[in-house]
Amino acid sequence: MSSTVRNIELTAPRSWSELTQEQLRYVFYLLATFADMTVVKTYMFIRFAGIQVVKKNRFGWQCVYNPDNESGYEVFYLQPWQISSFLKQLDWVDSTETMDNRLDVIQGLTAVHPLLQEDPATKRIITFGDYLCMEQQYQLFHSSHDEQHIDKLASFLYRRPDFSRPDNISLTPAERLATLAWYAHIKYVMSFAFRHFFRKVNGDSDISDISILESVNTQIRALTDGDVTKEQLVKQTDCWRALTELDAKAREAEEFRRKFPKKD
Repeated sequence: MSSTVRNIELTAPRSWSELTQEQLRYVFYLLATFADMTVVKTYMFIRFAGIQVVKKNRFGWQCVYNPDNESGYEVFYLQPWQISSFLKQLDWVDSTETMDNRLDVIQGLTAVHPLLQEDPATKRIITFGDYLCMEQQYQLFHSSHDEQHIDKLASFLYRRPDFSRPDNISLTPAERLATLAWYAHIKYVMSFAFRHFFRKVNGDSDISDISILESVNTQIRALTDGDVTKEQLVKQTDCWRALTELDAKAREAEEFRRKFPKKD
């Protein structure tokens, strides 16, 4: 009497972009709950592959699999090396810089354009003034570790139906982590789009309220050419348009320094 061997194909998302909204929310719940990335990836693998782990015995880890939600299910065993191989395929979760995905809705609020660009459907923009406020809240969080700054950052990234900002929001730990990861990805993309403007200077990572204020004022002065009457107009400009101009000014400054280097 022969037995039929059935191949079981276990699959899981291979990048941030492949995650559904439910899956994305679950991943950030795990990241906010567990510090050990192996634990995070193990839960991801079990959830996304659609298996249940029953117990460990001399054959390995006994699992059940019912991909079609039928009354019957498949019993199979996984060896430690196989689990390690599966978890390796989830290494993309180690970095959020390339997280080209984000939670569409938090606390009943809707996310703005993924990269803070003009919404092609509504034509709504993120102003340069809003961008400066977001950058300030992001930097202040990393300086103080006060989570209220993440909530304030989220109030610019998530809006009411009329695109107005919420007065006060209080995010869950998972939502805070997701907000930080999304904004970090925005900064990552912008660092390539505006290479001349977003460049590290002397590797200085020290951040203070004064340095942030100085940075904001410097950016505004660069766009207004020192004309204070233009400041409000500049703040209402599309943030990508303003950053494009700042990048061009930074490039011109670099070219000037190359042509006319300082003499000792």
